[in-house]
Amino acid sequence: MRTVACFGDSLIFGFPYGPKESWIAEVQDETGVTMINYGVCGDCCDDIVYRLKNMYLPERTEGVVFWGGANDILNRRPQGFIIDDLKQALAYCTAKKWPLAIVLPLYAANDDYNAQVELLRRRIQLEFEGKAFLLDLQDAVGLSDTELQSAYFDGIHPTVATYKKLGMFASQLLAGWLRGE
Repeated sequence: MRTVACFGDSLIFGFPYGPKESWIAEVQDETGVTMINYGVCGDCCDDIVYRLKNMYLPERTEGVVFWGGANDILNRRPQGFIIDDLKQALAYCTAKKWPLAIVLPLYAANDDYNAQVELLRRRIQLEFEGKAFLLDLQDAVGLSDTELQSAYFDGIHPTVATYKKLGMFASQLLAGWLRGE
């Protein structure tokens, strides 16, 4: 059975509903790949990297999904720190021979936040294109004000329906990534 370790913040965890309603659970249901949910609410990228490096992962782990950045933006951490954290994650995964998938931050229902997301998305794409699999789930949410307002229950965290859409959208992309496509 294929296994992927998923590290991140509340968006991996599935806040506020929990791991059973997360997009990770939907990917597992759709693909049959075991998606281990290591999401911790409130984590910044440096916290996520620390857990990635210090947690025991099953031997059968075939890849790592990393999703962070939202809390970094909300806590006003410099983007250079976020990029350095992602570089550490990539170096660690490369040394372990685990392919890394980095989930690009999603736009939310807040224009000031979205300006920071836009900059971070560009930086991640510039730094990691061709080095890690960049998983862009924005099409599952949409970009219009109406879509962004209805996708989140609090402006940042997806509704149950949005988590389901994210998982369904990610399923094919992650299955292809695991096949080396």
